[in-house]
Amino acid sequence: MKKKIIAAVILLILGIAVIAAGRFYRPLTRSADVTAFTDASIGTTVNIITDKNYYYPIDEFNWTYYPVSDIIVCVTIPEDLCNEVNYQFIDQYRMTLTGTVEAATDEMKENAYQAFIDHYKMLEEYNPAFALSDEEKGYLRDSISDYCIRITSTDLKTVQLIRTSAYIAGAIFILSFVILLISAISKKSALKIFLVFAGIIVLLAAVAAVVFHKHLGIMAGIRKDGKGVYYMEYNKELKIDELLAAGITSDEELIKWLGKAEYHGISPVTLDPTRYGCSSFAARTSDGDILFGRNFDYPETDTVIIYTDPENGYASYSVADLAVMGIGYGAGMVSPDSPLGRFMMTATPYVVCDGVNEAGLGVSILELDIGEIHQDAGRSDLFVYNAVRVILDRCATVDEAIDLLNGYDIHTHNDVSQHLFIADKSGRSVVIEWFDDKMYVNELDAVTNSVLTPGDHYGEEADWRLDVLIEGLEANGGILTNEQARDLLEDVSQIMTEWSAVYNLNDFNADIYMDRNYAHAYHYGS
Repeated sequence: MKKKIIAAVILLILGIAVIAAGRFYRPLTRSADVTAFTDASIGTTVNIITDKNYYYPIDEFNWTYYPVSDIIVCVTIPEDLCNEVNYQFIDQYRMTLTGTVEAATDEMKENAYQAFIDHYKMLEEYNPAFALSDEEKGYLRDSISDYCIRITSTDLKTVQLIRTSAYIAGAIFILSFVILLISAISKKSALKIFLVFAGIIVLLAAVAAVVFHKHLGIMAGIRKDGKGVYYMEYNKELKIDELLAAGITSDEELIKWLGKAEYHGISPVTLDPTRYGCSSFAARTSDGDILFGRNFDYPETDTVIIYTDPENGYASYSVADLAVMGIGYGAGMVSPDSPLGRFMMTATPYVVCDGVNEAGLGVSILELDIGEIHQDAGRSDLFVYNAVRVILDRCATVDEAIDLLNGYDIHTHNDVSQHLFIADKSGRSVVIEWFDDKMYVNELDAVTNSVLTPGDHYGEEADWRLDVLIEGLEANGGILTNEQARDLLEDVSQIMTEWSAVYNLNDFNADIYMDRNYAHAYHYGS
């Protein structure tokens, strides 16, 4: 017995040591001294260690790297390495980026400078203290190095393999510790104890497979269409009646409901449903079809396009922001390519931001910075974030959407409100807003993030985008081609525009443009 306990303790110590070694593994290489780059450095191979340094993405193919120094170095990333060079992995691992020193072009340096300026402008909107003086702008421009690094490889896979192997080995050591300890105390064979543990694990796996068979089937069908772009066919029934009956008024209540209704009380989902700036408009084509345009403006996110076809509702294509659920490649987020990320993704149909249904109805949600709305007129409660899903499933026309919303007290959270833009294939489009206990319907064909209901808040947070939309529609008599609709979305796009969608309400299809790349559309539908 004494020998078994000693052996068990040794296994425990080994397990903890191996896991710690994997968790805190560090490569032996050192980061290049970017302050020492000269023309003689061009063409040489250098390493960057992603630890105690600062990184800022300009776009998916260009970053800036600035260690603890006064030098900012542009970093270019080939498309096949974009998934490896991202916030999540840089934050999670201390890995080595290997690249070649090149001369930075004037365009590259200007893009880096402008990205920083735009970033500080965005911060300034929330806090004037972030405003840069002319002197600080000049210092920033002078800090950008004349040299850049073109990344050629990373050791991410090696680092991940080392960490994963260490975790598995450590878990085996700790499990062996438990088995030996139980064997020593119970005076039973260690082999018999092991077989009991193995049986329990197999049983739990079988139970999980049965309980979550629906989610596993949906997960298996999730398709990656591009960097940060996923497509999911949700081939099960959404619980819309239960959602409406739950009287949800906040994201906290939505999380609890999702856990109970969809995940048998075991929900990994987190929500931050405050991520939408945006613009929307409706226009006709020369053939009489109705186009529904939408920009989603918010910092970096991955995206999932969702197709649903409920038995007692309308089929739809909708788009969800994965970062709302903590899924993505940002610091502290769950990778969308991991099993857990895919599992969490199965909840996204309940938190979509815009979409179109087969009946010819389009809807989008947009933020208003006028404080929370909590209506209390004695009606059933509806969290505004869920309204998009309910409308897509249940409504064929603008009038039906208005009638549905009229039956609920609307709730928002996080000190902001929202309004909805809804259009149908008849050509009617409206902006719906809520103040106090009343709902207001405005017959309009364009909307951004300013209040459009006449009254005390009218015009609050208005900016140049709404005027551009109105002028663009009026200049063409409200008639646009798909390409002109795309171009109008580009005209009102911002540095943080994550997707632009052009929905055809008559043909039930969608063209989605990601990260302001208006040369490439992800097409869904007919």
